[in-house]
Amino acid sequence: LNAIDAMSGGGQLTVASLVSRISSLETFVITITDTGSGIAPEDLKHIFEPFFSKKASGTGLGLAITQSIIEEHKGKIKVTSTINEGTTFTIELPIKS
Repeated sequence: LNAIDAMSGGGQLTVASLVSRISSLETFVITITDTGSGIAPEDLKHIFEPFFSKKASGTGLGLAITQSIIEEHKGKIKVTSTINEGTTFTIELPIKS
């Protein structure tokens, strides 16, 4: 929903996945990329904080909960963003045999 909101004038949303293997560790990697408005650098460092939202009707809990769930599964979530170009979230989850 955040990506859709960021692309109010239209754009492209891409979801991709792959399995990465470094040594004997396998990781499932998911990338979610939009061509939206991007996230301001001063806001980027706060987006995973509970109750941080720039939306008039947002609760600021979505990304905080998402990060918590990913970390409970021993994973990581990273974000890169450029104003007026878009945002990419990368989720890495370990694969256990």
